[in-house]
Amino acid sequence: MNTQKSISLLLVEDNEVFLKTLTLSLEEYFKSEIEINSFSTGEDCLNQIQKNPDKIDVVILDYHLNTESEDAMNGIDILKRIKKINSRIIVIMLSSEDKLKIATDCITFGAYEYVVKSETAIIRLRNILKNSMEKEFNSRILKTTMIMMEKYPELSKYIEEMQETIPDETTPEVTFRNLKAYYDSLNSMLNKYIVDHPPVQEHLV
Repeated sequence: MNTQKSISLLLVEDNEVFLKTLTLSLEEYFKSEIEINSFSTGEDCLNQIQKNPDKIDVVILDYHLNTESEDAMNGIDILKRIKKINSRIIVIMLSSEDKLKIATDCITFGAYEYVVKSETAIIRLRNILKNSMEKEFNSRILKTTMIMMEKYPELSKYIEEMQETIPDETTPEVTFRNLKAYYDSLNSMLNKYIVDHPPVQEHLV
């Protein structure tokens, strides 16, 4: 289960200048809400994901990964591998080429969005990251809540006690960390209840 407080973000970009600029911009914009790890190759990124697949929330991945190794995987290859390891990881693709086929391929293989490197790319990435994470965690919260209400209605009283932390339109200040903390609390409560209350096995006569 994912229990870290910050959103875990991996950046995969072989252009060192762009990588540093993007990292600094995201760190400044999202403050301590996001924990960023950067990689210049897709293979290094995959190794990090495989260590703990459930810990990674989002990956920003370059479509063209230039490298001296002829066997190195490109962005699409890495995208496919990431989705195979954990389909819930949000992947945002980056490319210097503004081509419909590239964008279509990225979305087809599971990318959340495709961003062309331009003067407005970093602003777009910030907005996409914000929207995607809000959508993802709200979806997880809703799904977990529905499971609890339908299968374990006795937990409803605990959910009601958590109402004040539920993000909605009246609390726009709710951050990624609030969303993540609320989801983790729900998920932890559900998992613990399932372990502590195993289903009763009916004995056949």
